[in-house]
Amino acid sequence: RSVLGQGTVARLSFPAPPDIAPTVEEADTGSTPPMRLRLLLVDDDPVLLKALGDALRLDGHLVTIANGGQAGIDAFDAAHSGREQFSAVITDLGMPNIDGRKVAAEIKARSPTTPVILLTGWGRGLIADADIPPHVDQLLSKPPKLRDIRAALARHCHEAKLRGQAP
Repeated sequence: RSVLGQGTVARLSFPAPPDIAPTVEEADTGSTPPMRLRLLLVDDDPVLLKALGDALRLDGHLVTIANGGQAGIDAFDAAHSGREQFSAVITDLGMPNIDGRKVAAEIKARSPTTPVILLTGWGRGLIADADIPPHVDQLLSKPPKLRDIRAALARHCHEAKLRGQAP
């Protein structure tokens, strides 16, 4: 796929050996969103932003990255005022100045139906303590597993679509 002035994306696919190839039932789990999503990725770790952003772009999504909580809120506001809605926001919890809790609260104040997925190194502890922050649709542990992010996007963006908000 080529876009003038933006470059070319090539995808390579190699068949798995027959002894580990997934069955039809395993392959069709619905964990990959069937639509192209517009995503906002908020974190203060440039390595995670680059790696996760690249992986989500390879899945065909339009990804905007924001380095830090305030930059994420600003990017959301800019898109929202320009009538370009994000399908979902994926944010880190622990960031200086404005953390993921505040990002989630600000996003939901502006757009209550936009799914917010929170990534954190403290995920297992928060889930075990039933301490999932308000305004968060799903909490995922770091390091993030791409299959978990895909499943969360499929679930929450599909639910948003059913509520009448097209992702």
